[in-house]
Amino acid sequence: MKRGKRRILTYSTIIVILLLWLIMVKSLTAFFFMQQNSEVDRFLTTSVNRELIIRSQIAFTSLSANTEFAAFENNNDTDPELMQQEFLMGKGFPLLLVVLDSVFSDELTKNNFNLYSHIINRINIETGEIIETTDTIHSGILPNQGYFSSKVKSRVIPIRTNESEGVQVLMYETDFNIFIVMIIVFSVIFFPLFIFLIYSIFSLQRSFAKEKQFRQMQIDFSNALTHDMRSPLGTIAQVNDLMHNEKLLANADKRNHFLAISQQQVENLQALTDRILTIARSEESKLVPIRESLDITAIINQLIDKFTIQSKKEVHFNTRFVPEKIHFTADRTMLTNAISNLIDNAIKYSGESVKIDIDCRLSDAGLNVSVKDNGYGISKKNRKKIFAKFERGAAVMRKEAKGFGLGLAYVKSITQVHGGTVNLYSKEGEGAIFDLFFPKNKTTL
Repeated sequence: MKRGKRRILTYSTIIVILLLWLIMVKSLTAFFFMQQNSEVDRFLTTSVNRELIIRSQIAFTSLSANTEFAAFENNNDTDPELMQQEFLMGKGFPLLLVVLDSVFSDELTKNNFNLYSHIINRINIETGEIIETTDTIHSGILPNQGYFSSKVKSRVIPIRTNESEGVQVLMYETDFNIFIVMIIVFSVIFFPLFIFLIYSIFSLQRSFAKEKQFRQMQIDFSNALTHDMRSPLGTIAQVNDLMHNEKLLANADKRNHFLAISQQQVENLQALTDRILTIARSEESKLVPIRESLDITAIINQLIDKFTIQSKKEVHFNTRFVPEKIHFTADRTMLTNAISNLIDNAIKYSGESVKIDIDCRLSDAGLNVSVKDNGYGISKKNRKKIFAKFERGAAVMRKEAKGFGLGLAYVKSITQVHGGTVNLYSKEGEGAIFDLFFPKNKTTL
């Protein structure tokens, strides 16, 4: 799957998950308000009946016509509560919203149903007109107070036999503690799964990207290795062919010259092989330096002579040795190849005029070798990965900079098996400084 398609799939999955979460939250919200409305309906019905009983007791106390009550109780054609409401209204005892409001508030408190505000309206059921209200500020019409305003309200409870009038409760600024707890509980369950899923998706995408990058590295490595081996092998083959030429064999100078070229290519192949094997052994913890006393000053001067002759660019070396003659115990091949790699990179990743400063210092702690160039420099992004295998940073954009990204990985391995460190100081466009440190050991001279 291509990277663009994987990215689209990842983002689409995240969007779908978020939409599912929003749908679940919306469903929980709807369920919460449905439960609230059902509870308010029950409380209002109970409150209307309680208010009716209170009003009836007052009426029985005030009136002496008890026979009339008995007459309406025997009428089974209409709801008894509505008949009683109608009778009391006819006798001058209408429903009082103030009393109903008090009873309703008491009912809410008794059932631990918390709220901040509510109003009770007596309305015309047919027209919806508010006939009377307990709301002295907004005349029974709730103001717009955001998403949750006017969400909790009861059904209309009729209070006339012809159902022309009824009462209704509207609640606003409802206490959403229960609802919030529900959302929190749901989120606590859902979000870890969501985060795990997102992490899994990104991990999978990252694995795909790394796999693709690794495959590309393998291809680049194979191509670079083939190129780097083809040239020396071709040169050696040509020299071998020339060795069959009797005239060339008779000319000692030419023969020695071509043999020297062939020997140089053999050494190049050997250095390439050593570099790959060194990195492989270092990863297996099988790389052990063969320490011996080395003339560091002589080794570096020999490398300078070598690159001055071989390089097709104009290279200027500036050296500093403290002390002038430095002797140090290390693996000859490893240390020589590590410094050689840094010089080679300095030339490779620079313009036509190359300036290289080599600063070598021996102290009580150990050996410091610093290689500074005036090349292209290394960006902050590439500095973090430049020592990894097969990493070449922006070098892949420059066709003249051949290689397969093992040089600095090799240098790091060499310093580590000697117990040392390698540090990089660079800024893009301003060259680079590689600082190698090899600590002294008991046998160091």
